[in-house]
Amino acid sequence: MLGAILALLVLSALFSGSETAITAASRAFITRRVKEGDRRATTLARLQERKDRFLAALLVGNNFVNTTATALASSLLIAWFGEEGVVYASLAMTVVLVIFAEVLPKTYALQRPDATALAAAPLLGGVMRLLGPLGGAVNWLLSHVFRLFGISQVQARRGEEELLGAIELHGTDERGDAEAAAQEERRMLRGVLALDDLTVGDVMTHRARIQALDADAPPEAVLERLLAAPHSRMPLWRRRGEEVLGIVDARAALHALAAARKEGGAPELKRFAAPASFVPEMRPLREQLHAFRAMTPKMALVVDEYGTIRGLVTLEDIVEVVVGQIAQRGEAIIADNDADGIVEVRGDARLREINHALDWDLPEDEASTAGGLAIARARGIPSVGTEITLGRYTLRVLERRGWRIDRLSIGRSEE
Repeated sequence: MLGAILALLVLSALFSGSETAITAASRAFITRRVKEGDRRATTLARLQERKDRFLAALLVGNNFVNTTATALASSLLIAWFGEEGVVYASLAMTVVLVIFAEVLPKTYALQRPDATALAAAPLLGGVMRLLGPLGGAVNWLLSHVFRLFGISQVQARRGEEELLGAIELHGTDERGDAEAAAQEERRMLRGVLALDDLTVGDVMTHRARIQALDADAPPEAVLERLLAAPHSRMPLWRRRGEEVLGIVDARAALHALAAARKEGGAPELKRFAAPASFVPEMRPLREQLHAFRAMTPKMALVVDEYGTIRGLVTLEDIVEVVVGQIAQRGEAIIADNDADGIVEVRGDARLREINHALDWDLPEDEASTAGGLAIARARGIPSVGTEITLGRYTLRVLERRGWRIDRLSIGRSEE
């Protein structure tokens, strides 16, 4: 009987450690080992797909061996000490089960979750084959009990939340240059995840800021526009976008202007224009990123549900979500904080880019730009010098052109 009790305690320890190991094991590790052909990892991957049923089966087995071991110990100690043996058995089995069948194996499994899960894979597969139907019955019973009390079981999608948590922990123990590098890596990883949440409308250049060529403008005006613009490609349209003729390569347009000057005529820029692509403003960024892979040029005009042009999006706009703002000729990058912790930004600077560049958390749900946020919080068009407080942040309007806010300063107080 002592041998049976010892065997049951060993089984209990294996069940407890295996439960902790498969819960804490890295999915990335298991997936990599599956691709390498590890049969134990394949078993673990199948078990993780039905983790609810598997854990129920494992708990049934664990409680069965614990109860049986306690019953056998009680029977043995009653034979030795009489009725007092029940008390001795309860005390002894509580100590033994807690220390050797719960705390010890679970602590070991937490320290080496991947290796422990792989080692326990054959046992776990056998438990699932033997007790899996019983675990399924337990889950079925639980679902009806929950329904009886009006509780709905929701299968939460935790993958992205777990990944975000891992990203926030990345590099937190680094110092100096390594800490700064880890901070930038965290920003980039968050940007990759944001591709599924953001739409084309969130990153597009607004129509008011589009630098385009007017097909009806004189050659001198077109030349001046080309020389002043920092872009290699520009839309060609008439009547401010009411009629889009295509996307013009700046170099080809300059060659056409030079040739037209020699011949004394006006260039026909439409001949050098590539067909324009149009995308809805609600398209997810990940879809547009895949679309750009097959598009030339990597530029598209953004339209709303009524077919009206809302803005323009390029491949660079999507890349900036991941790597941060990319400086261009004639475009000021977001400045570093001055001695007082204040930074100046343009009114049309995107809050997402400011947060990304400075690791801030300005609210992005009320407006997409700094000027828009100031207008939203002021509930009107604030005048120059107006200060707006948003928690730790203070916005101050520095320059306004008509009804548009051109420049602001933003300061953040230390907590």
